[in-house]
Amino acid sequence: MNILKEKIHNIIVENGPISIASFMEISLSDKKYGYYRKKMPLGSKGDFVTSPDISQIFGEIIGIWILDIWIKLKEPSNFQIVDLGGGRGTLLKDINRVLKNKISNFIFIDINEELIKLQKKALKGATHFEKIDDIPKKPTIFIGNEFLDTFPVHQFIKKDNYWKEVCVNSNGKELFFSYESSKLSKKIPLGNLINLKEESIIEINFKVKEIINNISYFIKENSGAAIFFDYGYIDGYGDSFQGIKDNKSINPLSDPGFVDLTSHVNFKAIKLQAKENNINVYGPNTQSLFLEEMGAIQRLKILEKNALSHQRKDLRIGLNRLMNEKEMGNLFKVIALSSKNFPSLEGFTCGTTRNKK
Repeated sequence: MNILKEKIHNIIVENGPISIASFMEISLSDKKYGYYRKKMPLGSKGDFVTSPDISQIFGEIIGIWILDIWIKLKEPSNFQIVDLGGGRGTLLKDINRVLKNKISNFIFIDINEELIKLQKKALKGATHFEKIDDIPKKPTIFIGNEFLDTFPVHQFIKKDNYWKEVCVNSNGKELFFSYESSKLSKKIPLGNLINLKEESIIEINFKVKEIINNISYFIKENSGAAIFFDYGYIDGYGDSFQGIKDNKSINPLSDPGFVDLTSHVNFKAIKLQAKENNINVYGPNTQSLFLEEMGAIQRLKILEKNALSHQRKDLRIGLNRLMNEKEMGNLFKVIALSSKNFPSLEGFTCGTTRNKK
């Protein structure tokens, strides 16, 4: 039994079964043994590969999206760009190449020491913080690529016309799922059970709600926008809690601290939360539609003109992976938020909501 698994077992023995959210919080963020604290999660030697590392066009398109906003704002000098999560720093590096030093205030929000080292090499002069609350109070563009899926999710299952919380339990050797009556499960309205079959599962991510609230408040007070890319759904329910190791699905309870834990993002919930906060909401759209609207295919053709044959092949394969409906094109969604005084955001011809007051 690894050290973190033993720690979780002891917590369960002392206090009883814990929520999936608590299990994720400990497994991912434990200050000494948590997955995001110590492991290199990205790349061929990691557990997953993200869009900026699949194709440079992804970061360049976001760079064009930001440049359009900056020009519409009459080229302000106190503008800052915040990458939530940061990865290897590839995304901001590609964005910076497009912006050509027109904007020089770049910030990474991250807690992974290994990734922070790579971010510093990728974009010299960028600053680092662990929390949104710590960044300077200036007009800001927030970028979250595969950021929201990392936050702990609560699961609830329909049992005998009542809600039970899906929890993590222990038999002394292995961790397993159990269904418990919890404070949270008792608060879910029974009306939410209408038309749901027995053993249907719903997921609620209170941490994502908190993040959306924090960013909404920040851009309302300081002016700005936020854009999020992630795998998720607009309508629906079900069990999306999963573990990823070596780019493959694995039992999420098997090896705490050594397995990436995620769940699908509920984009409808984000949209409703943002509208409650009285800010502009754009989308959600599919990633494929957004990239198409922003000229990703045209950008591919431009890059191909000066590329060698093997480079052209890699460029096509990378963009196809991002846009193909059978790859990331439909599974990944994009949503954007902006303050009331902000210019319109490009890439959201369909499904755009402008809150008016």
